[in-house]
Amino acid sequence: MTGGATGLGQLALGQRADGPLLLTGRWVIHDSPQGRRLIEHGEVVITGGQVTFVGRDYPGEVAGRVDMGMSLISPGLIDLDALSDLDTTILGIDHQPGWAKGRVWPRSYLERGPYEMYSPEELAFQKRFAFAQLLQSGITTAAPIASLFYRQWGETAAEFDAAVDAAADLGLRVYLSPAYRAGGMVLEAPGEMRPVFDEARGLQGLKDAVGFIRRHDGSHGGLVRGLLAPDRVETCTGELLRRTFAAAEELDCPVRLHMAQGQMELDTVRALHGCTAPQWLAGMGLLGPRLIAPHATCATPEDLARYAQNGVSIVHCPLVSGRHGAMLNSFGELRSMGINIAMGTDTAPPDMLLNLLVGLIGAHVKGPQHQTPTRDLWDAATIGGGDALGR
Repeated sequence: MTGGATGLGQLALGQRADGPLLLTGRWVIHDSPQGRRLIEHGEVVITGGQVTFVGRDYPGEVAGRVDMGMSLISPGLIDLDALSDLDTTILGIDHQPGWAKGRVWPRSYLERGPYEMYSPEELAFQKRFAFAQLLQSGITTAAPIASLFYRQWGETAAEFDAAVDAAADLGLRVYLSPAYRAGGMVLEAPGEMRPVFDEARGLQGLKDAVGFIRRHDGSHGGLVRGLLAPDRVETCTGELLRRTFAAAEELDCPVRLHMAQGQMELDTVRALHGCTAPQWLAGMGLLGPRLIAPHATCATPEDLARYAQNGVSIVHCPLVSGRHGAMLNSFGELRSMGINIAMGTDTAPPDMLLNLLVGLIGAHVKGPQHQTPTRDLWDAATIGGGDALGR
């Protein structure tokens, strides 16, 4: 701290300074109307939760000054696949085959009746702990995600009411509502996974999510916003997806749907609908700018063209994708097609800088190095996420 009444160390997480707070750093990234520039020995002034000055030699009075030293001060990072529970993808690194990893319900478990494996208190703590980790990683906007393998069926509005309280307390901007699904994958026999459906439960989950968004969207000074989150495309019916996108239009919110992310999904959707998932949604007229679609590593060239034509955003999670031996084909190629790319961590801890590094390496492996400079990954983690959310 270099003087003034308030330093960062005197503020609780989520607390704002009483008046303008001036930060200085060795480097500052400034996104100006004239474009992005890097300011050496720059200053950033934050007033009432808003950035009110970026540059040098701020002329006004401030409540406090904080020298961040040899650091880079950047716009907050945006994580649109922010894991908030156990990271079971770790099991995918060194344990094969996939069906034997214990991440899919066996028929015997389904017949006994799935049950909640977390208590309400554990679910509330889960979100609060994850949100704090996101902030410590420089992520200031997040769309949480959790596995439904450990749930009776979908997420509940009650646990997300607690998530709203946590986000408000910590000062994290969130886009959220409870995830829902019309079906789930079941292991019928070794190597044989098939979907089972209960559309009524999925439609009730959508109704609960819509009610949650109506209660909370725009609350806490706009920190909390709605996002509809049907779980995975292979666990959804056409009716559930049509009603989801109709609700999104009415609520004016985005939809996040995991799609084109793996061979199991590809095989299942082709068996059910005779085509790839993006082709299925295109046939229903559901591809559009509201759709945020992690991970796109299994998208065909035709699927990517559909994304580009319809303004779909993808969420790139290079670390988790790499664990499964997958990567975008390629980051630079998708950008050249005009596809908006946002970033997600999808793992714990949520190290976005590590994901940007892995993403950069993957981009160079898949395409010419000159096609993907570091700034393009940084854009994806900031501007790309903002564009996906319609901000």
